[in-house]
Amino acid sequence: MQFIDSRHDSMKFSSLGFLGLALAALVGCGQGETTAAASAAGGSAALDGPIAFVRNTGDKSLTSIAMKGDSGNTVINTIPAAEFENGALGDTQFSVGEWLFVNLGSANKVATIDPLTNATPVHEVNLTTGTRPVHIYRDSTDGEIMWSMNDGDNLGGPATAGDDLINCAAQTGGSVTILHNSHLGPGAVPPTVVTTVCLLADGHHVAAFSSGAGIPKKAFVSSTTAGEIAVIGNDPLIPSEYHQLIGRIDLCTNAGESANGQGACDVNADVANTPNTPNTSNPHGIRFSNLTHKVYSIQQGYGEIAEIDPDTLLITKRFDLNGTGYTSYGISPDGRFLLLRGDLNPGPGTKLGVIDLGTAGNPQTDFVIPELDGASPGSFKFSPNGKRFYILAGTSGSKKDRLFAFDASTLTAATPSLTLLREIVLVSTGGHSFDVLVQGAGEATYLVVSNSVDDSVSIINATDNLIKDTVKVGTTPGGVLIYYPGAAAKGNQASS
Repeated sequence: MQFIDSRHDSMKFSSLGFLGLALAALVGCGQGETTAAASAAGGSAALDGPIAFVRNTGDKSLTSIAMKGDSGNTVINTIPAAEFENGALGDTQFSVGEWLFVNLGSANKVATIDPLTNATPVHEVNLTTGTRPVHIYRDSTDGEIMWSMNDGDNLGGPATAGDDLINCAAQTGGSVTILHNSHLGPGAVPPTVVTTVCLLADGHHVAAFSSGAGIPKKAFVSSTTAGEIAVIGNDPLIPSEYHQLIGRIDLCTNAGESANGQGACDVNADVANTPNTPNTSNPHGIRFSNLTHKVYSIQQGYGEIAEIDPDTLLITKRFDLNGTGYTSYGISPDGRFLLLRGDLNPGPGTKLGVIDLGTAGNPQTDFVIPELDGASPGSFKFSPNGKRFYILAGTSGSKKDRLFAFDASTLTAATPSLTLLREIVLVSTGGHSFDVLVQGAGEATYLVVSNSVDDSVSIINATDNLIKDTVKVGTTPGGVLIYYPGAAAKGNQASS
């Protein structure tokens, strides 16, 4: 546990001791946090409980909401668009060191926000990363480190499409920028950029991290256009590889290329200075399993999921999804189930299923959930204890404005299943995002759902799955992220 003495000169006031004690109670080693914690004498209002951060797509601002429970949820503050250089706010994530990071794609930067020094979250500095950062991840091997995916140029035409023109113009291709939050304590400074790694590959990038006892620490970054996965060393005890491009996995298969009307695969050299020949595999989704200690990448162009050994970097298994309707997937928190999501045929409707990585033969189960008929596939999340699963209805089906809450503990039954707890009817806006407040030993306690048309968020109690409160925010709210001090260190964050 890290004790907070100060972050900036603004903390040098008489109530510092009370603030430290209040925060220690939140990030300390105990359990049983609640959404209605009592205020510490002289403490910061922002530390009374969790904060929901809402990205407002209309006015490009960031609103923070103090979460109090079934009622009393109020806006703490709204950071205006000018602080973010008037660009749209992208992916948002928080670190173990209690900083918030927000990608600013049009500015080629990442904004850093201090959520707990003062009574309100404070925007600190926008750090230049690479061209068009999109996704951002907290490193699962070191939660003080963040990885921002730079998808590259999308304005200059085919010659530079997908290239990080800031860091990798000579090498070509996109990149990842690695950032480090500030260590807490006296004289702390805002986060900094550690380095940027050029990928030599174009396309949208997503990442996963391998770790665990006896498992090599590596980062795996897929590139959709190139059809490959970059492997970056992530073990500080191996300095010759740390934050270096150490391998590239070409996902090309002759069968996949033939099915897409292409020729045979080229033999590409696995070197860090020569771009490979692009293929049509279109990887878009990558996960690491804590159970099998393997990496799983979905190739939407081939209709398959590939299992990769992080030690040898060889593909050890392929799961064929062709003809199933599944186009995307997630993974359960324990790493046992690949959660498959796709379209019903005939549709419209959402189809869900699982591949059981913990059972011999990896059997696949397809669920029949009539309530999902008419609801196009939307975003989904698991609670960290694996007992709850939530999925939004998309905007294109006949059944919109719905959040479906499931009991996911039934996945481990002899015949895996998802048990519907409630179909939650949302504000009729057609556009929603959500996040889950997770506390204690990974239990879902509340959900926050954004409502794009009426500029509000709905607060849902995860016990009875009923909407309890509505809070007005900025214009056209989009993405939601729930934070509280110590959540990252405890692993208390819902995952997709």
